[in-house]
Amino acid sequence: MNTIYKRFSISSYYLLLFCFISIFSACKKEYEDFPYADIVSFTVKDANGESIKAVIDENNLTIYWPSGQAVPDNIIPTIVVSERANVSPASGQSVAFKETTRFVVTAQNGTTKEYLIKKVINQPLLKINISSGVLVYNTKNFVNRGSNINVTGDNIIANKEQTKAFLVNTANNTEKEVAIATITPIALSVTVDHTVPDGIYQLKIVSGQRSVVLERSFGVANGRPTITPVELSAIKLTLKLGEEFVLTGAGRIELVNKFSIRNAANKQIYDLIIKETKTGQLTLKVPDNLPIGNYDLYSYNYPAGEYYAGGPVSGIFDDVITIVN
Repeated sequence: MNTIYKRFSISSYYLLLFCFISIFSACKKEYEDFPYADIVSFTVKDANGESIKAVIDENNLTIYWPSGQAVPDNIIPTIVVSERANVSPASGQSVAFKETTRFVVTAQNGTTKEYLIKKVINQPLLKINISSGVLVYNTKNFVNRGSNINVTGDNIIANKEQTKAFLVNTANNTEKEVAIATITPIALSVTVDHTVPDGIYQLKIVSGQRSVVLERSFGVANGRPTITPVELSAIKLTLKLGEEFVLTGAGRIELVNKFSIRNAANKQIYDLIIKETKTGQLTLKVPDNLPIGNYDLYSYNYPAGEYYAGGPVSGIFDDVITIVN
């Protein structure tokens, strides 16, 4: 059998080349760059390592943070975007957990879309009231330094790292943090220490993302002068006529303006002489003409203050004081 070979003409060659170019162009159009620039999913971990999936609504990434957990300053999101797109900041990169933090998704064809974080804290409202610790004198509210203000309510985070207490000065709105002595989900106790300056204050409680400034305002005072039984027990059991001795005390003893003792035999009250007063000290002298004998009771006076009335305080010595020549 004879084989017949046909030659391609020049025109046939160009026709074939044209077909190849047409096919290539068709394939190129079929694979145009993707225009998609969406965040498909956005996930972060909470304080316990549990996943929180953001709600993606138009250009918002809404993250509902669990109640009772400290809210971090930064998060590390896992981000899934449209096919062939990329996102900045990238997935796995630490970013500020703020509503100004934005993510830009760039599609394969250069189209961009921005997303903003929206932070929602799943924490119920803080409901609290002062239950005790604020006293009243002459219609004025006050708290003694060194005492506690007790607060009751609901939805308190029982963690001193997440719940803080402040005294807000009503004159200039400055805040001073004060210590929380005890705390539970329904109550806390705040200590007004001796470093709190004079002024009128309101109590502010911050628990997690919630804060409340209680309307009831109050002054801060040192309280009435006091001499404790322990401080009185430092008096010698035997004193001589004309003898001087120093009585020390932490309760503003220097404001005491009269100190008396009672004779156990005749039941008469006799004043000791106040020789000198200093902060925390009272120097007393036994009068030269004081009847000798045993003395069983004491009393002392102090002047009135802004938040308390003046007057005497009396009591019984733990041990009888004997006055001798």
